[in-house]
Amino acid sequence: MKKLLIPLMIIFILAPIEKAYSLFGVGVYGLKDPQVSIGEYSEGDLSTDYTFSRGGVEEIRGFGAFLYIDAIPIIDLEVNVETAFDKYSFKFENAASTQPLESDFGWARVSGYLTVRKKLFGLGVPILGGLKLHAGGGLNYHSSIPLASVDMVESLTTGGLTGEFESDNLEDELIEYLKENKIDSNGYHVQLGAQIKLLTFNLFCNYRVTYAEDVIPDEDSFSSIWLGLAFGF
Repeated sequence: MKKLLIPLMIIFILAPIEKAYSLFGVGVYGLKDPQVSIGEYSEGDLSTDYTFSRGGVEEIRGFGAFLYIDAIPIIDLEVNVETAFDKYSFKFENAASTQPLESDFGWARVSGYLTVRKKLFGLGVPILGGLKLHAGGGLNYHSSIPLASVDMVESLTTGGLTGEFESDNLEDELIEYLKENKIDSNGYHVQLGAQIKLLTFNLFCNYRVTYAEDVIPDEDSFSSIWLGLAFGF
């Protein structure tokens, strides 16, 4: 009988236990878009016209909040709201103006996700919690700030690209222009992740691929990795 005790304990500990997970929970997370890179851009010749240059965007990071529901039979639901951002340099000058327009600008997106998840594999630990691997997909919505461009500068200067301008006022007007001309987009996504439960806390790690046009300039998809901590009820 004693020889069977250890195997029975192992089976008891590792056997999947659905009740080890909470009915629902709320949490926060940090994220990174690891494969997103927006290159540098420049055009013009100051000796004859104007010069415009824009730095690259390569370290897009952010944070978010989420709500998940594990109480629904067969599937789980997850709702996320997040923002991701980075800064880049910007410079515009022409021969008619004595001072160039030069500043650091920010690119950012605000996104919402609705995900339907399905458990692929789970291990339960009585009382303490367990591990669950899941996959899923769903719909998403995004609002992003357009990158600074020559067309934007031209639309905000009374003298055009080659005329004289007031750099201090132009910078403020350009920031307001970027806010007013935000880009809205929607799409779908797929996601693969893990949920680790310890008592009332849940640790989430997810890899997500988003398919949505115009969120990232000249791209129709982007990937994200996020790590979060939630409190379960």
